[in-house]
Amino acid sequence: MTDSTKKRVLAIGIPQFATASIEKLREKYIFDFIIPDPTSRMETIRKIHKAAEKNKYDACFWLFRNAPISPFTKEMLGPLVPGCRLFITGASGYDDLDVEWMTANGAYVSNVPNASTEGTAVMNLLLFLSVLRGSREAEQTMRSGKWHGNLPLMEDPCGKTVGIIGMGAIGKSFAQKIIPLGCKVIYNNRNRLSTEEETTLDIKYATLDELLSTSDVISINCPLTPSTKNLLSKKEFQKMKDDVYILNTARGSIIDEEAFIEAIQSGKVCRAGLDVFVNEPNPNPFWLTSDKVTVQPHWGGFTTSTVAMVEEAILRNIDTFFETGCPLSYVNNPLIRG
Repeated sequence: MTDSTKKRVLAIGIPQFATASIEKLREKYIFDFIIPDPTSRMETIRKIHKAAEKNKYDACFWLFRNAPISPFTKEMLGPLVPGCRLFITGASGYDDLDVEWMTANGAYVSNVPNASTEGTAVMNLLLFLSVLRGSREAEQTMRSGKWHGNLPLMEDPCGKTVGIIGMGAIGKSFAQKIIPLGCKVIYNNRNRLSTEEETTLDIKYATLDELLSTSDVISINCPLTPSTKNLLSKKEFQKMKDDVYILNTARGSIIDEEAFIEAIQSGKVCRAGLDVFVNEPNPNPFWLTSDKVTVQPHWGGFTTSTVAMVEEAILRNIDTFFETGCPLSYVNNPLIRG
């Protein structure tokens, strides 16, 4: 196969771990790499457009750390179509992709739905323990030279009712990590699990109102969709127990930010643990200054094993698409348009 007949892939970012797989695939395909500019979305767009002027691409993928350059829209990727028939994000979520535009241009949109499950669930556990133990306040007090000063007593996981909103792979993994700590887990999901699976996981279904009113800790683990945007707003916070704990490793916009801040300031929410925010990577300054909030920079999936799995999954999707015409995982079907 000559270079002129090989499929060509545009990579936005350079894989760190899947080098051997890329070298093997280079026997069949051509890979061009550009380095996204973390400080300028427009500079990244310029690089993509420049690459598209030189070559026609059959597939395009990007890796983690994309908040500074997202969203992935026609403005950014327009010159790649109609030739590019596959766009792959290294994330499980795809709310920052213009799926409708990509579908209309005959392109599959592929994600990596399960590679970050364990990393995100462990982050959920870290935040869970942090908010119960008040680790931010304790560390801040000690670093200020006051030892434990007037810190309030902490809480233990044992005996806590944890309500999980979204019982997908991450929700299930998180549940299995906290049940051995003595927690009771209830959940709400778009589709209820089977009785057999509920029994196996040792979890119980609850309506959203039941979950809000009875949970000591509420964990957000559902995807961001039009129906889940601002799922928790002022009236939902009013239904919650006083001194409730909130965790969010899903997407910031699932919680109404203004209502959330108000609930923390009023004391309705005792503490919050957050790995996701509205307007990433420039979140509301409140989250960076409140001693009631443990924050992480959307960092749950950034482990060596997770990133390695994501890179390999992307390459398998590309290879399968070029071999069969359909990727392994996809969130749309450009052959069926509404």
